[in-house]
This record gives sequence, structure tokens and C-alpha cells, in this order.
Amino acid sequence: MKLYPPPGQLGPRAIAEWGLRTQTASVVVDGREHVPARGPVMLVARHFHHLLDGAVLVTRIARPIHIVVGLDWAATPRQRVWMERMCRAAEYPIVLRRPTLDGSSVYRRDELVRYTRAALRETTRLLRAGRVVLVFPEGYPNVDPSGSRKRDGADWLPFEPGFLKMIALAERDGGAEVTVLPVGFRYERAARWSIHARIGWPLGREERDLAAIEASVRRLSFAPAGAAGAGLDGPVFAASRVR
Repeated sequence: MKLYPPPGQLGPRAIAEWGLRTQTASVVVDGREHVPARGPVMLVARHFHHLLDGAVLVTRIARPIHIVVGLDWAATPRQRVWMERMCRAAEYPIVLRRPTLDGSSVYRRDELVRYTRAALRETTRLLRAGRVVLVFPEGYPNVDPSGSRKRDGADWLPFEPGFLKMIALAERDGGAEVTVLPVGFRYERAARWSIHARIGWPLGREERDLAAIEASVRRLSFAPAGAAGAGLDGPVFAASRVR
């Protein structure tokens, strides 16, 4: 029987550091200076690796990050209870992805609405409190132990619009404007992963439609090394190489 440690013994940063230490050869993060020192931020990222995408940002950005986590992959009640406790301790909003609920998930389809509403409330609360929230609008990573819904490492799923609702709710009725930052990931694999993350320029209100945000994240993910910002028209990022 697989044993899970008590939620209080492993924090998000410790788990993230462990993942990077055991699975990566190098990590490069460009554009960290685009993350403001204070105020609400939403990081909108490509989803390539089920663990390492979040680990890179949690450990390489100075501010605490709250990840919107899909837990519908949980296949046993024990997994569900342990992961929900971990997410609550870290203040990670939980969502359920509708397609997965038709498979082996321990969650039921009639729980979808309840979890969606709770995630909207939680992300609104976090953003209104001036926190940083990370979302993966593709929903599914390319590398996933539960089985990927993508064909290969270059495949891409269309962005789902739920994160735009989160931003709108946080800004409603006088809430502070949310800084929206696109984040691209580029992975290469030898014995271990080499990861290059790019954090783009803040997107203005006129750039906050689904297609424009997805296009920015795509450009950051697939542009050659050394390319510039979200629209590839800003100054070249100063890379910070780790390990």
C-alpha cells in the first residue's frame, strides 16, 4: 500500500525543489522582472509537465504562488483526501476537468459545479488579497503519469476560458487590476529535463481575449532561444540560469 506523508510535513516549495532536483539538468527562467513586487497577478502558462511546470515557477519566483490544480485524476479515496488536504494547506484552488470525469476518477460528474464555484470563489479571494495565481488553460500536460491527452511533446490543446472569469470576478466592484503575464515553457530531454521558462510582458486590457493570450503563450514557448517578450518585440530577457 502506498503511504502519503501528512500534509503539514511537505510544503509546496519543498515538493517542488525535490522534483527539480531529481528530474532536471538545468532550469533557465527569463522575465522574472516582469512579476510585480506586490498586487494581484495571474500567470497564464503552457502545460507541458504535470509536476515541473509549477515547480519551476514556485521555486524561481520570489513571491508565493497559488496553483489552480485539477484533481480529477485521483483514482482512490485516499489519493483524493490527501491531495485535497495538501491543496487546502497551500491555498491551491481545486478544479475538475469534465472529460476526465468520464473515466477512472474517484470524483463524480455531479460534483463538477460545486468545485467550479468553489475555485472561482477561492481565486477571487486570492487575487483580491494581492496574491499570485498560476493557471494552465490547456487543462492537460504533455507529460502526465495518468496518461496524456496530447499526441506528442509538441502538441497543444486550445485554451479554456475559465481563467478570464476569475480575472473578471477579482476586478469587479472596484477590485484592483490584475497583472496578467503569459508564461511559455520549452523542454529538452537527455538523461534529465532541461527547462527554459519565459515570462512575458504584462498584457494590457486590449490584449486580454482568449486568442491573444494563447498566442502570446505559444510564442514564448516555441520562439528560439534568446527571443524577446510576449509579442517578441520587447527587449531581450536577461536569463537567470539555475543549477
